[in-house]
Amino acid sequence: MTSRPVADLLVTLAEPTRLRILNCLSTAPLFVSDLSAILDQPDATVSAHMEVLESLGVVRTHPVVPYLLYTLAPLPGTRERLLRSVLDAVRADPASQADRAAALDRSRSRFETRVRRGAAGVGGAAVMNAS
Repeated sequence: MTSRPVADLLVTLAEPTRLRILNCLSTAPLFVSDLSAILDQPDATVSAHMEVLESLGVVRTHPVVPYLLYTLAPLPGTRERLLRSVLDAVRADPASQADRAAALDRSRSRFETRVRRGAAGVGGAAVMNAS
């Protein structure tokens, strides 16, 4: 990207798949496999978008070995206001609402699955499945 962080963010937000990803992440932390299912896109496509978002500092990762859990990252000043404004603007869109509902459902089901498997793990080791 360029040395113009606000312009770079605007270009990123103008890409429909990336906007959908950020909309989903504004609701819940998600794995690539969750985003792939919600967006009906291959994992490789979603991963490529995540790399762009991560390079701009818009998302951050949290390792859940062997996977990465993605969340929105706090942005400095103007970029944070811009991102929040755009996400607020898409909240009324029915397709965006459906994406957020799917993100919340997948996040909740993943959490419940991990908790159940973790409680049943042998020797205290939790088995985690992000697909």
